[in-house]
Amino acid sequence: MNVLDNPKYSHLLKRQPFYHRIGKTLLYNWAKFIFSWYTPLSVFGRENIPNDSFIFCSNHNAHLDVIALSLSANKNFNNVGMLAAKDYWFDNAFRRNIMKPVMNLIPLGRKSHLGKDITFEQTLELSNSFMNVDKRCIIIFPEGTRGQPDVLKRFRKGPARLSIGTGKPILPAIIIGSGKSWPKGKFIFKPGKIHVYILEPIDPNSFTIGYKNNEKDLFKTAEAMTKELEEKIKSKLRELT
Repeated sequence: MNVLDNPKYSHLLKRQPFYHRIGKTLLYNWAKFIFSWYTPLSVFGRENIPNDSFIFCSNHNAHLDVIALSLSANKNFNNVGMLAAKDYWFDNAFRRNIMKPVMNLIPLGRKSHLGKDITFEQTLELSNSFMNVDKRCIIIFPEGTRGQPDVLKRFRKGPARLSIGTGKPILPAIIIGSGKSWPKGKFIFKPGKIHVYILEPIDPNSFTIGYKNNEKDLFKTAEAMTKELEEKIKSKLRELT
């Protein structure tokens, strides 16, 4: 079966049922309310947001980061997707039926489950189809997991590979304050200011001149893009802290 025909992923390819869209709109408005007084959000660099689909990448310190980025880009939760490990989020009925449509989760295979998971080419197909509806965007955290405030982990090549494969730009951003409001390991978050700094986008086309569609070129191109993304975010983080 073609991955685009799989009913598991129908939430990514078209407008979702009315009750899903209403629920996510209400959740988005609730988030705007919370981020206006409890964890006040300030956004800088909105002029850098492309007038089309993009891949949002930032440092990652708290569960609040997804909401902060969505609000920063004025993207309703209907128009934001996230890559998620297929074996964890899609192969469990509860997570698949509850969280998948709420978060617009896009399945990503992991090497530890090779043979049972989706291929990266299929993830690209789904990501492309998702972003081609209503200029949607995808959020990916290059560090792969939450870290300590103002401390960056090594960046992975996943966002660059997705950008090369879809032709969509990466939009780098810095989030300051979320890790102090909701430290890793804590159950609830506390009041505190959050700042998001949106940087200039990185166009994959500037890295793919002379690119040949083979593993060697893909690795080299993704490595170069990842290096630029990491340096942009590191440099801005040093400037801010």
